[in-house]
Amino acid sequence: MTTDLIELEGISKTFPGLKANDSVNLKIKKGQVHALLGENGAGKSTLMKILYGTYRADEGGVIKVDGKPVTINSPADARALGIGMVFQSFMLIPAFTVIENVALSLKELGMIIDKKDIERGIREISDKYKFDVDPNAYVWQLPIGTQQKIEIIKLVMGGARLLIFDEPTSVLAPHEAEGLFKIFDGLRANGYSIIFISHKLNEVLACCDEITVLRQGKVVGSIPREGATEQTLVSMIIGSKTVNNGNWERKPLAPNRKPLLEMKDVTAYNDRGRIALDNMSVTIYPGEIVGVAGVSGNGQKELGEVIQRIRAAKGGSIMFDGQDILQWNVSKVKRAGIACIPEDPLKQGAVRTMTVEENLALGDESSRDWLPMDWGAARAKASYITDHYHLKMPRLNVAIEALSGGNVQRIVFAREIAAKAKLLLAYYPTRGTDINAAAIIRSVLIQYRNDGGAILVVSEDLEELLSISDRMLVMYHGHNVGETTPDQADVNAIGHLMTDGHYDMHTEPVATATSAVA
Repeated sequence: MTTDLIELEGISKTFPGLKANDSVNLKIKKGQVHALLGENGAGKSTLMKILYGTYRADEGGVIKVDGKPVTINSPADARALGIGMVFQSFMLIPAFTVIENVALSLKELGMIIDKKDIERGIREISDKYKFDVDPNAYVWQLPIGTQQKIEIIKLVMGGARLLIFDEPTSVLAPHEAEGLFKIFDGLRANGYSIIFISHKLNEVLACCDEITVLRQGKVVGSIPREGATEQTLVSMIIGSKTVNNGNWERKPLAPNRKPLLEMKDVTAYNDRGRIALDNMSVTIYPGEIVGVAGVSGNGQKELGEVIQRIRAAKGGSIMFDGQDILQWNVSKVKRAGIACIPEDPLKQGAVRTMTVEENLALGDESSRDWLPMDWGAARAKASYITDHYHLKMPRLNVAIEALSGGNVQRIVFAREIAAKAKLLLAYYPTRGTDINAAAIIRSVLIQYRNDGGAILVVSEDLEELLSISDRMLVMYHGHNVGETTPDQADVNAIGHLMTDGHYDMHTEPVATATSAVA
């Protein structure tokens, strides 16, 4: 009997003007966690969408399951063969409950759905892995981190033999990522196979058995975890290029600064009518990066929405650049100098069916009234980021929906940076980006700060926050439960604050913490 669950032979996929996959060969063994690495646009997600039936491969390629050639024309075909996938953009129906979304992924339910039985299954998995998922909640009410956990529950309950995870840890706190890897261990021990797409090399080395690297649609090579190092993988991923580690020096903070943003004792509710911000206070100065750490769903999303005036505040005060903005509308706040890179750029920052150029132009139209769009200005945004920071932009005539998650992130990032706002709200700014792009994005943020801009960075990647922040605060249940600086931070203390809201952050400074870009 073959030890390979999945075999891909000569898989190619061509889009207009783009060869996404070029004669790819890949084998996934039974009971193996197999990592798939590569830069944004290397073809990782396209290859997995072919395996899952979302895309059809070009003629000539072969897919085998248990050594037998199969035809996968749809996700239904893939699921019937025991193949499940969690996409970067989640495949959930916002208007449905968690139970209803899980039910849609299960086979052989019959005409009548036993919601109690499904609820029981959800609660068992949620309790076992500490997901804290309410089966009766509507998906649109839930933060992005919880939505990802629902996708994982769907796979586990659906009984897939191969589970494909596309950047699954991008919204998880460190201890949650460790919990996910324990799930991998349990699945692997029971004969399941896992494909793990990630840009975090330390995670790949921590949980995978074998690693395959793609570059420009081709397989560079496959190596076992034993003996692999981050440097080896970086060399395979980027080839002869060098990683931009950020050469910007961090300017000293100006003395006697006046606050740009002062939020005091703000209370706000989430979409379910529960308190999302509980007497939340935060102060941000010009030329400063303030990092916000916290497990997804603890008010970070609502914090940015209240500052932008997308969400109403029920109490407290918000002063921006000396003006009370608590009663302002969204348009006035934007004109005053507040921009945002949202936590889900594809859903909140871009229009799927519009091109890269059209998405870069979003926001410019409000100031032009009846005049034609200034497409030159839109193109200049991409050129500015490319010329000044060497962050490569996708082709301008490509629709956003055809791009990888990391490339969508680049477009929204470029547009919002080009606005040169006084305050930039940056939610997970490097999510889904490759090693080189992530380093460039951090460098751009440092330069933005050096030029006098204020930045509020929300991330669950503590290493990232420690590398770029001047100050850090931790949010727990909508409240600021502690502040520190990177050179004084204790990672364990921050982790405890993120999960239970209690700990002294100044007990043991972390020797490895740094205020420079990694």
